Amino acid sequence: MRRAGAIVAVALVAGACGGRQDVYERSPAQFARSSDLTLPPAVPAAPAYLLTARKPLDDRALARLADTPGVAVAAPVARDKMKVPGASGPVSITVGTVRPLQYRAVAPPPARDADFVWLSLLSGNAVVTFDAAERLGVRDAGALDLPGVGEVEIGAFAENGAPENVADVLVSADARAGRIADEVHTVVVGAETGTVLDRLGRALARRAPNARLTRLTEKAEASSATRPAAPAAAARGTAHGGVIGAMSFEILKGGFIRPDPAWVDANISAGEVPVIGSITCHRVMFPQLRGALTEIQTRGLDRLIRPGDYGGCFVPRFIDRDPSKPLSMHAFGLAVDFNVSTNGLGTRGDLDPRIVAVFEKWGFEWGGRWSRPDPMHFELDRLLSP
Repeated sequence: MRRAGAIVAVALVAGACGGRQDVYERSPAQFARSSDLTLPPAVPAAPAYLLTARKPLDDRALARLADTPGVAVAAPVARDKMKVPGASGPVSITVGTVRPLQYRAVAPPPARDADFVWLSLLSGNAVVTFDAAERLGVRDAGALDLPGVGEVEIGAFAENGAPENVADVLVSADARAGRIADEVHTVVVGAETGTVLDRLGRALARRAPNARLTRLTEKAEASSATRPAAPAAAARGTAHGGVIGAMSFEILKGGFIRPDPAWVDANISAGEVPVIGSITCHRVMFPQLRGALTEIQTRGLDRLIRPGDYGGCFVPRFIDRDPSKPLSMHAFGLAVDFNVSTNGLGTRGDLDPRIVAVFEKWGFEWGGRWSRPDPMHFELDRLLSP
């Protein structure tokens, strides 16, 4: 994507980023269609132990672990190693099948508090770690073809464990037809507040004598004998401009950001547009985007835009996911990508010139004209008079 130029000014505030756990929502629009889904409050728990058994743990064994004094939740994980198609060939990953509302209690705090992560799982989508996304060549959108599951849309990126991720990809047990019922070798144990973790570990060892226990020391705040270290301050930044107003954000790893929720609530909206359907963009862009797509539809050119190859609008990240560069216009919900599979960055693409002409007429700039072409990309360049 090109530099944001005069429309947006960005200032970065230095901070310590090491050791943070981050989340990023790929496509908020999908949850606008599932507004009937609501989440109960997360069970208060501190991730305390990772329990790994040699043989599968049945429901009775899981119940014994959950009933151990000091245990707030014992979240089972069925882990499968598999190879899936990546950008440069097959990639080996671990897929963890979980019960979303149960596992939420032992997830890292940023993921635990991000409702869209759990709504994504409950909606049948996958949650992918940032490291796995890099290895798979996944950027802003896409799906995974998981053996035994089928094609699963990626709904969010998030870290899922401590001190390291439990799996590269999380899916819901509901998507795997009982898989978790007979293939559990791993349990993440969350402790109640005030629990002495050494004592809890001994109790768990008695109830699962053949299992290996790994203490999650980074998350020992439930221990009455251990006070957790203060979390490192996250790097932050600000952006301001005539269209976007002022937006502060937290800088996540992987080149993503987490915008101020108040700014998102005030500026980002889900809505319906011709040709594509439900999307999530900046409110100010909807009139001109609808105008362009309506004209394309009226002229019979809508067949030239593939709805299933739409690459998103509101994607909070830096250009090229590089924090040394300005924020992408996608970070403000002011850009859209069409026919992404055949219009990659740095190529001439195959977008019909008539589509380009309509969007430019409606106040959009086309990335295909840039020195480094981005032919899938249109961003709002000017506001048209009513």
